[in-house]
Amino acid sequence: MITLNELKKKWDSTTPYSNGFLQISEGHPLSVHVGYEGDQRCFIILDTGKWESIDSSKAVSAVCIEYSKSKYGLKFLLKYPSLDELFIKLCWDLLDCSKAASDPVQTILERYNSWLLLLQKQQPGLMSLSKQKGLIAELMFFIDQCESRDAGEVLSAWVGPEGCDQDFIFDNCWYEIKATVKSSNSIIISSLQQLDREDYGELIVYFMDKVSSGGTGTFSLPDVVEGVQRVLTDQIQKDQLECKLAMCGYYYCDSQKYRDTYYVCSERRDYIVDDGFPVLSVQNVPHEIIEAKYSIDLASIDCFKK
Repeated sequence: MITLNELKKKWDSTTPYSNGFLQISEGHPLSVHVGYEGDQRCFIILDTGKWESIDSSKAVSAVCIEYSKSKYGLKFLLKYPSLDELFIKLCWDLLDCSKAASDPVQTILERYNSWLLLLQKQQPGLMSLSKQKGLIAELMFFIDQCESRDAGEVLSAWVGPEGCDQDFIFDNCWYEIKATVKSSNSIIISSLQQLDREDYGELIVYFMDKVSSGGTGTFSLPDVVEGVQRVLTDQIQKDQLECKLAMCGYYYCDSQKYRDTYYVCSERRDYIVDDGFPVLSVQNVPHEIIEAKYSIDLASIDCFKK
């Protein structure tokens, strides 16, 4: 499988306006090509079958093309050169997630739609303080899990960035990660689906505050990202991490801009989410309610603490 950096180098070796394409299908079941259409980066997957409708966005155009008689492919076109870095990550991730899939085309389209939904929610510029804290909490949990699990397993289980309702889903359990301030007496559950599962799960709450300067016990978002990078064993895993971070709104090129924002974590609490845990779900609210966000009083769930 080609690495993220190798994909970028191969793509950059092609020339805008030449309409020439380079095949980069090594280790992938589909025929994949990169190049330019005019001056716009273009990513083409051949032999996908015919698809009537594919969603596009302001930044990325996606269409099904007939490149030969009764032969069809998917074409993804970047409309804004300023989003080069993100588009290359998106395309690499489509390759990576589908390389061993039983239905690679369906997998590509599903992951592409996940990217679209996530990008629609992202705001331009740096992540807000609350989003930084939420990502830090997930990455801290990631590092903690690597003490007892293989790092590759943990990376695969981290599905929150891909739009899943829970942050981590393993074969035998799931985890939802929250970050709040030390003085908080409640946490926010952002959807009816977030804690709504029948299998074993846990709610993990990190109590974290922003501090004015660095020192013993403090950390920034890039510090925690680098901690995760250190537990990963190969470049493909590190590229997968980079794509998941991009889905969250964090880009390596902005890392220096986050380094002067420091946090301290004072406590972590683990709660077992079982049949008695207070949860709003699709099953127990009136059917007229299709979406909801609610708060849980932390003192009232003390009996569920591990």
